[in-house]
Amino acid sequence: MSIVIPGDQFTLETGSELVLGPNLQTSGNVASPTTAGYLVQTQAGSSSLAYVEADSRRYMPAAQDFVVGTIVGSFGEFYRVSLTNFSTPAVLGFYAFPNASKKNRPRLKTGDLVYARVASVDPDLDVELECFDATTGKEGGFGHLEGGFLFEVRLAYARYLLRHQDAPVLTKLMKKYQFELAIGANGRIWIKSDTLQNTIECVKAIQRAQTEKQS
Repeated sequence: MSIVIPGDQFTLETGSELVLGPNLQTSGNVASPTTAGYLVQTQAGSSSLAYVEADSRRYMPAAQDFVVGTIVGSFGEFYRVSLTNFSTPAVLGFYAFPNASKKNRPRLKTGDLVYARVASVDPDLDVELECFDATTGKEGGFGHLEGGFLFEVRLAYARYLLRHQDAPVLTKLMKKYQFELAIGANGRIWIKSDTLQNTIECVKAIQRAQTEKQS
């Protein structure tokens, strides 16, 4: 990763479809950052993802982000989903789940948690979410998150964990506990272990690790 600042201009190297993430804008094939941070380029399925990693306190949704959201209501055939406090909710279609139909779809209620993928971001429309893998059309770990414990971490740390599933803290926890984990680019993490005590121990370990230097 290289450090970039507003005013820098560069060409993004990609041999596949490019998905532009947070803090980057393009003009033709030239990109420039909107804030200072680290330039990150990685693969997201069959696409290349590029964004600037900045230690921001405000989450800005970007296409293909994985997020943990809270159902806050519904209208028509959509759920309203809160991704952060005091922000406009995103929308999640009743049928934006694998093999969903009128008779076979999740019945979610206010307060339920979901792990979702940001399907589209348009400044003139609501952010749209989906609960299936964009490549396979299957569940892919997305959907209703039942039970467990929800907590928040810094945005930069959440993205670090998303990029590094072999992060030392996760590797250590997997050797000691059995758990389910959903990491959101919006700084929310959901975790569920076999007992409440083990769940809390995992939460504490992940929170402590965010103060350590990440590589």
